[in-house]
Amino acid sequence: MPKKKEIRLRGYPICPGIAIGRPVYFEIAEENIPEFSVPDDKIDHEVSRYYSALKNSRKDLLSLQQLMEKEGGNEAAAILGAHLEIMRDPLMTVEMEEAIREKGKNTEYVFSTVIGEYALKFQKITDVFFRERLSDVQDISRRIIGHLRQHDRRPLSQLEYKSVIFAHELSPSDTADANTDVIEAFVTRTGAETSHVAIMARAKGIPFVSNVDFPDFSISAPPYVIVDGRSGEVIINPTKETFDLYQEEGKKLKIHVKGLQKSGSLAAETLDGCKIRLSANIEMFNELDALHQYGGEGVGLFRSEYLFLARDAFPSEEEQFLVYRMLVEKVGGHPAVIRTFDIGGDKLGNVHMNRSEKNPYLGCRAIRLMLKERALFKTQIRAILRASAFGEACILFPMISGVLELREAKKIVEEAKLELLEKGVPFARNLPIGCMIEVPSAAITCDLIAKECDFLSIGTNDLVQYSLAVDRGNPTMSYLYTAAHPSILRLIKMVVDAGRRAEKAVSICGEIAGNPLYTQLLLGLGVHDFSVATLSLPVIKNVIRSLSIKDACKLAKSALSLSTVDEVEELLQKSYSKLQLDA
Repeated sequence: MPKKKEIRLRGYPICPGIAIGRPVYFEIAEENIPEFSVPDDKIDHEVSRYYSALKNSRKDLLSLQQLMEKEGGNEAAAILGAHLEIMRDPLMTVEMEEAIREKGKNTEYVFSTVIGEYALKFQKITDVFFRERLSDVQDISRRIIGHLRQHDRRPLSQLEYKSVIFAHELSPSDTADANTDVIEAFVTRTGAETSHVAIMARAKGIPFVSNVDFPDFSISAPPYVIVDGRSGEVIINPTKETFDLYQEEGKKLKIHVKGLQKSGSLAAETLDGCKIRLSANIEMFNELDALHQYGGEGVGLFRSEYLFLARDAFPSEEEQFLVYRMLVEKVGGHPAVIRTFDIGGDKLGNVHMNRSEKNPYLGCRAIRLMLKERALFKTQIRAILRASAFGEACILFPMISGVLELREAKKIVEEAKLELLEKGVPFARNLPIGCMIEVPSAAITCDLIAKECDFLSIGTNDLVQYSLAVDRGNPTMSYLYTAAHPSILRLIKMVVDAGRRAEKAVSICGEIAGNPLYTQLLLGLGVHDFSVATLSLPVIKNVIRSLSIKDACKLAKSALSLSTVDEVEELLQKSYSKLQLDA
């Protein structure tokens, strides 16, 4: 039998890590619900069965919520708390009981019919929040149906050792229920970085790659697959050389993670004495403990939109202030860069702004939305300013496309300052203001932008998407989504050079900042400020300590002369394999 060819698929990295395991196709099965009439004298029994299933489903979710809280996943626990709230909604209680009594049918059929009608209404709405809420309701309904029919739904807690889960999609509660002792990674065809499933996976530390156009494994599956949660690559039928390479990489990664306390006291400094600032991208407060343990120098990106993942409204100024104050105090003397709300498009925002857009990725999102909703924007700015009295806070504006947007955003900051001054509320008068460079127009005019802000932060995730005209959420196009494209390297170099001329700091906070394959290249391009996922801190620090700026500049010069993605990726792989990394 001929040897099967190695297949490399590319998706979007959700949770970092390397996994090797046996592929298991997991499908959320849709129940075939029978329909039959129920005699009048049995209706009370049907209602009782429904409330019993609802009660047992609540018990399930309470147990999962307690588990997530124990594991430190506070945001994940909040999502399950939102599920519990949905189960108290009139739709799930009095309205469902009325439907059972009116239709005179078996409970399973009535319940599935009502939920089906609900789903049809919400499928017509393109708003991200409502799509996520529909997913929540469908997740809950499957659990209730399972209890009504008295059977398990093959939860992810009962699988073989070293399983890599492949699925079209996953539900939040199934992901929360996943047994980390046996599940190595998740690979899905759909899913966004801010979805409830993604948050559950990150809370559990399970490598996760989404938007992968993988073949059908339900009939025949290869013996092993490799998942690289750092780069978003999934390798099917790996050759022995590839298998051995990633097995060694995985071992090194685990050794680095286990040796965090040792690396925490070491400086992020190159062999020739160049000091690099290494900070963390933070989404959940439990990550702050790891930040200190790994020796990170502050928070390079706090994604403030995670404040209202399980909410139906924007948090109040006081609620935000308390969170931001806790953040700057826990960072302990290091800067905490707070990105203003980046919602709309592919970002989850649990607030319906009564807008329907044909292409939300290019629509009213991030700074564009906030400049339209100025009262909400100013509320956030005031909360950040108030928190700056308790620690070193910085403001970062997302999706700035030009100087005009920056000036408008800065006006609101000044208005908020005046309001606080009038009330005698303390705040840092010279709080630094930065701009995300993630839109090509911003990268091209970064010299103009740099003159009007205090620092720049390169967000490569969107910069790649918008520069290459590739929807990173489209699995059939994911092979084109790569930061190794020569145009991206040139844009990064352009931004770094502009920042240097303006004497403004330039950091990089996209996925490639946490990918060790790119570390030497980025240093050579002039990036001396990295913000990465907390789990990537020791790995990137180790690479930095294993190379010299002189060699990094040589590598960058070679990379900038190349014409194709394949040539750049081959150069990066070869240079990385030559590094003498600490065991």
